[in-house]
Amino acid sequence: MRQKTILGPLAIAFLLSCTANMGAIKPGKEKTEYEVLIVQQAWHTGLIINVDDIPESVWPKKDLYKKDKYIDVSWGDEKFYQASGRPISLAIRAILWPTQSVLRVFPFNVEAQSAYGRNARIKSISLRKKEFFSLCRFVSESFIRNDNGKICFSTVNENNRYYFLSKKKYHLFRTCNTWVALALKKSGLNIRSCCILNANQLFRQLNKIEKDQTCNRSLDF
Repeated sequence: MRQKTILGPLAIAFLLSCTANMGAIKPGKEKTEYEVLIVQQAWHTGLIINVDDIPESVWPKKDLYKKDKYIDVSWGDEKFYQASGRPISLAIRAILWPTQSVLRVFPFNVEAQSAYGRNARIKSISLRKKEFFSLCRFVSESFIRNDNGKICFSTVNENNRYYFLSKKKYHLFRTCNTWVALALKKSGLNIRSCCILNANQLFRQLNKIEKDQTCNRSLDF
């Protein structure tokens, strides 16, 4: 009987201690790595970003895309990018002299390979928190904004929801591939943006980044 009397209070004390420790445990660790996809399909090259990852303080956007899982952010000539088909006259115009550019921000909810098909070229890049925030800041600062800080829609097409005016001019030596390379460079990755004019050049740079990241992870291990 004495043994039961002694163990009772000890058991209660143990349970109380466990409960207190459980209350001190945090529900989850802070996210330290972020995945960004680079997608190329025909003329299109862009960044695919998880909407939930984007910091509101860096890129205030969730009022536009809060119901979506991903956004494809890409850059190009304002008129050629929004034209139906691929008109040669607009293509020549965009190449021969600097023109107004736009950012296309297209939301979707399925996995990238399903959204773009088997013929699309997709590369995954892993970014640390600081790198990812820098990438989002670069994108946010690429928009032209009005006096109230709101991003400005392109007026080329009526009822446009996806195209926004961008600061830099589009020309032969600054294409969507150049813009993607610059975005990754601004995030802190070891990639050049100068003379990255086509997707093949861009993806060769991405392969180098992937090899560097694999090597660094092996050294850390």
